[in-house]
Amino acid sequence: MRIKKFAVRGLVLAAGLAGCVGFAGLSGEGVAAADTRCSVSNGHQVERVEGRSGCGAKAGAGSRASADEYSGRGTAVSVSDNGGNAAAYNLQPGSTALAGANSRGNAYSVTTGPSALSVAQARRGGTTVAIGGWGGEAYAGPEGARCSGGFATAFDTSTGKACLHAGSIDLRN
Repeated sequence: MRIKKFAVRGLVLAAGLAGCVGFAGLSGEGVAAADTRCSVSNGHQVERVEGRSGCGAKAGAGSRASADEYSGRGTAVSVSDNGGNAAAYNLQPGSTALAGANSRGNAYSVTTGPSALSVAQARRGGTTVAIGGWGGEAYAGPEGARCSGGFATAFDTSTGKACLHAGSIDLRN
C-alpha cells in the first residue's frame, strides 16, 4: 500500500497544530494580562489600545471581523468585506496576528508564541489559517502558504498550499 506524500504532510500538519495549541494553553504565558478585544460586523469599525496591547477590527457590509489580544503586549487586527469572516488572535507578548477576508472568505490568524507573526488572507469563499509560534512567521493567502522561523504552520484552500516549519522540520507542498 502506498501513502501519498500530501496525506502524510496533512497528518503532520494537524499534529503540529494540535501540539501548538495544546502547549499554548498549558504554558501560562500572558494569562494574568487583561484581554483587549475588538469585534464588529456589517459596516462597523473599532480600535482599542490598552497599555502595550492593541486590537482593531473593520467589517464591511454583510461581514464579520474580530481581533482579540490576550497577552497584554501584542497586536491583533482583522478586516473583512463582501460577506467575509476574519478572526485574529494574539496569545503571546511581542507578537502580531493579522487576518483579512473578502468575497465570503474565512481567514483565521493565531500567534501562540512570543515574537511571532501570522498573516491570513482569504478570498472567494476560501479558507486560510496561519499560526505563528516561538519566533515563527506564517503566511496563508493568494500566493499560497509560507512558513519560517521557530514554529509556523499555514494552509490556504484556494491554492491548496500548506506548510509546517518547526526547527529542522520544513514541510510544504
